Amino acid sequence: MKKHFSSVLPLYVILLLFTIFATSDATIRRRDYTVPTVYPELLQTLTPITTKDPQDIYINLVLSYTDLAPDGYTRKVWTANGQYPGPLIHCNRGDRLIINVTNNFEDPTTIHWHGIFQLGSNWYDGVGGQTQCPILPGTSFVYNYTVGDQVGTYWWHSHYLAQYVDGLRGPLIVNDPDDPYLGQYDYEYVLTLEDWYHQLAEDLVAMRLAPGYSAFNPVPDAGLISGRGQYNCSRADSGAKCDPNNMPAIYTVTKGKKYRFRIINMSAEAFFWFSIDGHKLTVIEVDGVAVKSIELSVLPIHIGQRFSVIVDASKDVGSYWIRADIPEDCIFNSPETINANSDLDNNNNITGILRYDGAPNDLPNSKKFNDAWSNNLFPCQDLDISLIKPYEPVSPPQKVTDQFNISVTLGPDKKNTTKAYINGQSWAPDLTNPSIMKIMEEKINATKFPVNANAYMYDSEGGAVEIVIYNQNGAEHPFHLHGHNFFIIGMGSSGSPDVSQYNLIDPPLRDTITLPGSGWAVIRYLINNPGVWAFHCHIEWHVELGMVFQLIEMQSKIQELTLPPSVEALCKPGYQNTKRLAIPSAYPDDGETTITPGGYALYNPTKSSTKVKRTNKRSIEFTGKRKARNGRRAI
Repeated sequence: MKKHFSSVLPLYVILLLFTIFATSDATIRRRDYTVPTVYPELLQTLTPITTKDPQDIYINLVLSYTDLAPDGYTRKVWTANGQYPGPLIHCNRGDRLIINVTNNFEDPTTIHWHGIFQLGSNWYDGVGGQTQCPILPGTSFVYNYTVGDQVGTYWWHSHYLAQYVDGLRGPLIVNDPDDPYLGQYDYEYVLTLEDWYHQLAEDLVAMRLAPGYSAFNPVPDAGLISGRGQYNCSRADSGAKCDPNNMPAIYTVTKGKKYRFRIINMSAEAFFWFSIDGHKLTVIEVDGVAVKSIELSVLPIHIGQRFSVIVDASKDVGSYWIRADIPEDCIFNSPETINANSDLDNNNNITGILRYDGAPNDLPNSKKFNDAWSNNLFPCQDLDISLIKPYEPVSPPQKVTDQFNISVTLGPDKKNTTKAYINGQSWAPDLTNPSIMKIMEEKINATKFPVNANAYMYDSEGGAVEIVIYNQNGAEHPFHLHGHNFFIIGMGSSGSPDVSQYNLIDPPLRDTITLPGSGWAVIRYLINNPGVWAFHCHIEWHVELGMVFQLIEMQSKIQELTLPPSVEALCKPGYQNTKRLAIPSAYPDDGETTITPGGYALYNPTKSSTKVKRTNKRSIEFTGKRKARNGRRAI
């Protein structure tokens, strides 16, 4: 495949392309990523990987605070290698990733590799309180795992107390040398979608968890496409640095060529309708799984989900809007909502530009799709599961050995603090002694875990798990399972599962499912990956409310494995003096301090300092025109 370039490449892009090099050993390719603060990677086509042999890929991620302005508004951003989004990791099927993370934050951190199964390396899954203790400030830790037979579109992000909302997230692409669609596109792009906030995530979480404060999640200040967006600087705080002419993400194409766009929703809250004016999207991959092609005008995508689409650059030479619309029903706002005066109400159509070679540098005047498909999409809900068929037929488990019923709710506790509940229990992480340490080092049976560990175990090697999830809340929740893909056997927006309607022939296979508001879903997967696997809503504010449970898979096999000394060493004392972390057991429940499910300490939470200034008095009234559902409860 020939490399495609934009008409002019800056010097730093040329230098970046020469950072990939081979060692003298023909069996090992070493790549050390040295990436400039200015981040052009996502706006350039992916450099093809031409080898099929597994390689060792060495990557350095240096975490630090950097002042950046993704939407034109300058703020402190949690970065890796000084950039946002974080570095794009690009490897081949079967490669080993050796990733040295140096933590120069004031806070501890972890990194999760979203969608990677971590077969035989559960301790590198990166979930604080489940698979590791966090990486302390001023220290380094090496994640060392193979991607195995997995291929597709993934991402990486902090899995520690809402840090990824402040910027610590980036794409991870696993190339398939035998991609069945390889001959149907000429070049590849990676495109990320994010919501963006000007306040620090720890402050937003503290407000979200303050007793009696709010029934709604924080409203983003802007939306981003590949880390770039536009904020209305007239609304910026006094003295803030804000550029009203911030450049959008511009993707360059050549007429007559076809492009694979790998699209990743890396948000904290936002659901998007993604489209490119005048260009249909041919879906070929869903959450790392190749699927039979689906042609759409608009693609629904929730947090944690990934799609690959083929775009045919066959239109007139010109510029066309790339759109990431956030339906109004998917971001709730009322006078009591955190950041209720956000400008997102007036600017929820986030845009980039698809520009043909030879087109003038003018803004597009293209029109969005107005067809039967786009006009009948339902806000906040997944692509219809009946449309998603694996490219290679895969039979789901016909018999179930372990079955769990999970009820998801939200509501106030005795202190009038909103919490999320899994079967009536809100999750609280043990950040000093994670589940994997209890099982592997202390030989504690998971049945003896504290009730707030939300642990469910099964030990039927070669069997199959069925999980029936009931949503007792009126809003949708994108649930992500670590360690597995799962078959979506059934789904409904009301009532209860009907076994006679289950799809046991060709159901979709993915790792993130949007649970319908007041609805249910049934998933199945094979028991073949011993480990501690998180299953959680990927709305980050709901994680901090406790909407998480963990699946202890084949505990007997986990205990036969050996925990790397470097993982064990992370759990040494030293957490208590960090800025963001508060161990749930570290403070007395004396009425002056509230410990949240996510591990935050809120001191004197009823003081007015925990509130944000609100000037917007918009009413929370949803009309039939907006296809809203009356009676939706707080999210």
